[in-house]
Parts: sequence; structure tokens; C-alpha cells
Amino acid sequence: MSTTPPDNLAVAQRGKGRERLVLGLLTAALAGLVVHHTLTLPMPKSLVVAAPRQTRVSADASMSLEKTLLERFAREHGVDLHFVFTDTPEDALDMVENGRAQIGLAMGVAPEDISSREVRAEDRTERIAFGPEYDRQPIYAIDWTEGYDPPDNPTGALGELLRIAASFSTSPRQAPALPLDALHLLLPFVDQVRDTAPTHHVASYRFVWRTDVPHLNHAMRKFWSRVEADGSLPALRERTLGFLPATPDPFEMETLRRTLALEVPPLRKTIMRAARKWHLDPSLLMAVIHQESRFNPDAVSVTGVRGLMQMTGDTLAELGVRNPDDPREVIFAGARYLDMLRSQFLGLGYGPEDAMLLALAAFNVGQGHVQDAIELTREDGMLPSWLRVREALPRLAKTSVAQNTRYGVCRGGEAVDFVDKVRYFTYAIRGLILAGAQGDELSGLRLALAD
Repeated sequence: MSTTPPDNLAVAQRGKGRERLVLGLLTAALAGLVVHHTLTLPMPKSLVVAAPRQTRVSADASMSLEKTLLERFAREHGVDLHFVFTDTPEDALDMVENGRAQIGLAMGVAPEDISSREVRAEDRTERIAFGPEYDRQPIYAIDWTEGYDPPDNPTGALGELLRIAASFSTSPRQAPALPLDALHLLLPFVDQVRDTAPTHHVASYRFVWRTDVPHLNHAMRKFWSRVEADGSLPALRERTLGFLPATPDPFEMETLRRTLALEVPPLRKTIMRAARKWHLDPSLLMAVIHQESRFNPDAVSVTGVRGLMQMTGDTLAELGVRNPDDPREVIFAGARYLDMLRSQFLGLGYGPEDAMLLALAAFNVGQGHVQDAIELTREDGMLPSWLRVREALPRLAKTSVAQNTRYGVCRGGEAVDFVDKVRYFTYAIRGLILAGAQGDELSGLRLALAD
């Protein structure tokens, strides 16, 4: 009879193996349930968006490409957006990385910084994702007016400029540097800027979002794929920021401030009445006059037209102007002419925004030439957008193109420049008026703009 004891160690090991197997199966099943539960959760009804405190972000949606895109995303998915503004783009990214926001607007971050963050994101099991780069802006440095020393606690546009500069400057008070678009949007309101110069740096604009928020990652990737495919981004960029100049010009903004301070107050009632009668934005009407003549009633162009609004004698006669030297009569006639042109394009089927832009181009180069540009870009009987028309107008300066049109050669490129200038001056004038308004929108203009 054998007296060998049973192998207790082997029995114990087999028991532990079964326990581990059961525990592994339970863990896998639990993980599957968690994944299934996560995937079947609906999109959160409210999303926090971390946005750098830059003008193009915090402005109203009509001036913000970013807000327009986000509001489109929110409408499509039935969610509410709550914006939290940060002092720097890095702070916005940190909020997303730390889970205090689900979406971030990583604007103004240099591409190399984005790349390093993407590597770190992989190390963090890809909890965040970066969308495609949809804009890139050069970084500009500025010089202060000689002898100027920014205050310790700046406010308004100056404070905004220094806050943005802190992201790109080692010493922002002495040598501010910021993206070109932000500089353009702030320049009209910061009269202490003396000069600007491009640097070799660029800022990258893209969205960033959490990948562990139910359905957000899939929805955002699908959204950006559609935006890139449907061609809406260039048109949106043109509508919101397409009027910004190629280079900043502090002297031009100084001229605008001085012209408004000295010349607008005597004519403000006329401008307001004419704008009201013909349903125009008074800031736009002022911008047209500034671009045409700098409010000089004796101004004469190279083509021989003269006066505040640089209209031809034939046009003035058609509008019933009896005294071309009377600024008030000319302003009313110019406002009426803009409304007539806008009405023509509205009658063709254009919406109010495109109709106004086309009217401005026609005010400069003539309605017939704008109609030629429309016909050049019309496809399948569909009206082309302002974006398409502005691309076609410069082509009318070429004889090979214009000879096949009804009205022939014209300086179409100048018309596009005119529209962009008027749009930029309108933006600047609105802001300057708001900064100094006390009740009536023009009452504080002299105080706000005069040195």
C-alpha cells in the first residue's frame, strides 16, 4: 500500500489557474460592458469650449470663423456650448488635456508646439485629438511710439494686445509679437503702435478635443471631414476675415482716426439721416467716404472724378444732384446709389450680404463690369457667390478675357481692393464708435478719436 501524500502544490496551482482564468473572463466581460455602455451613451448635451482670449475668438459669430464652425457643429448635434476664455492658447490646451474642457481652440500655437503635444497625447493613451490645420498666420512684432511705456494694468485693446503677445514674446511689454490677424483686428484701437515687422515664426490654427467623451471624437472627425470636403471653409474665411489687409499699416489707421475725429462730426447728422433713409450701416457709409476722399470734398481721382464720394458727373446728374459741391447733397446721393446697386443684386437673387459686397464693387468699377464677372463664373444657371466673383474681377483686366464680355476691360482688381478696404474701415469705425459712444452711436466720436 502506497503511503505517498497527494501533490498539494500542484492542486493549489491548478486552482489558482482556474481563478485567474475566471477573473480574466470577468474582467474582459466588465471591460466589454464599459466599452458598450460608453459607445451607446449619447453626446453630452453641454460641452465646454476653452478658447484663447483673442479678438477673433471672442467677437460675435459674424466676425469669427471659429464660432461659426462651432455653432454649426452644435446645431447638427443638438448640444449647448459654454465658452471659457483663457489668457493664452497653451492654457486652452491644458484645460482640454486636464479634462476641464471637451473642446479647445488651439489658435496661435506654433506647429512645432502642436507636434510635441501630439506626442504627449499618444503617451496619455490618446485622450486628446487634434483637428486639421485650417489657418496659418505669420507672427508680427511691433514697435511702440517713441517714448511710450505701456501701463502696468492695461485695459481694452491694449490689454488684449499684450495678453496675446505674452504667448509669443519673451518680453511682450518691450517687444510685443502676435499673429497677423490678431494684430489687424487690434491695430485700429491701439494708437501707440508705431511700426510692425514680420518674424520667421508662424501660428497654427486648429481644433483640439477629448477622445474619451462619448461620441465627441467620432462626431468631430466626421464634421471636419465634411468641412474639408464641401468647400465651405474658404467661403467662410472670406466672409469672416477676408477683408484683412496683406500687411499691417499703423499710419493708415492713424489717418482713419484723425479723419474721423476732425471731419465726421460736422457731417454726422447727414450721414445718419442718409444711412437711415437708404437702410445702410452708417459705419459702412463713413468707410466708403473715407476710402474715396478722406472726407475731402475737393478730392480728385486720377480718372478725373471728384468730390466726397468720387462719383462721375453723369452719375450725379442721374441722381438729381444740383450742387456737386454740397457735401450733404452728395452724401445723400451716394447712399441712394449704393442702395440702388444693392437692390439690383437682390433682384438677381443674391442674399443681403453678397448683394452689399457686389454693390460696393459696382460702386467702384461699374455695375456692368460686376455683371460680366458674374457671367464669367456662372455655372448651370446658378448665381456665383461673392467669393467666386471677387476671384473673377481681376481677370477682366486681361484683354483676352474681357473681349468676350459685354462691357470689356476694367480694373477689376482695384474693385476687389476697394471692397476689402471698405469692409476693414467699417470694422474699425464700428469699434471706434462703440469705444466712445455715450447713448447716440456718434455722439462720443470726437472725444473717442481726437488726440
